[in-house]
Amino acid sequence: MRARLLIIVLGLLALTGCSTFGGGSNSSGEPAANEADATFSLRMIPHHRQTIDVAKIAAERSKDQFVVDVADKIATVEAGEIEQMATYLRSWNIPVPGDDAAATHKMAGMMTAKDVENLKAAQGKQFDDLFLAALSRHLRSGVDMAKDAQAQGVHVGSKALAGKIIVSQTEVIDQIAAKKKA
Repeated sequence: MRARLLIIVLGLLALTGCSTFGGGSNSSGEPAANEADATFSLRMIPHHRQTIDVAKIAAERSKDQFVVDVADKIATVEAGEIEQMATYLRSWNIPVPGDDAAATHKMAGMMTAKDVENLKAAQGKQFDDLFLAALSRHLRSGVDMAKDAQAQGVHVGSKALAGKIIVSQTEVIDQIAAKKKA
């Protein structure tokens, strides 16, 4: 998946003859978007989709109101962020990633197919503990991707979204850590 993503981005760069997307630069003279911006959206969309998928499992299985609330909140926020990133990709003439769970499990920072199966097999407190631990790790990888996008990207909207993701996902990670201590 990572190699295919890199080939797509590099191919688009070669076709456009530059290192930016979206018409080269915006009205302020800044580059519209670069490879880091495109890579961020191309990786974060499947990452968010996986979060939403496991949040649905939590909504169905958990009896812990904290777990249900966290799952609902994160799924709602990330659905909106997917739409925002898909809009960016389309504006850069880059195809929006499909929903290929098998490929998604192989991406860095993603839950493996076995992780998801373990969640589906767990019940009660064991499920809640597994879900919160897996979600925390998963969100931490999302924060890392967002930090990379902020450091290397140039697209104002992508960088702003990355900043929002860093804040919101760190908040959820901190809430999970506090819940585990309680």
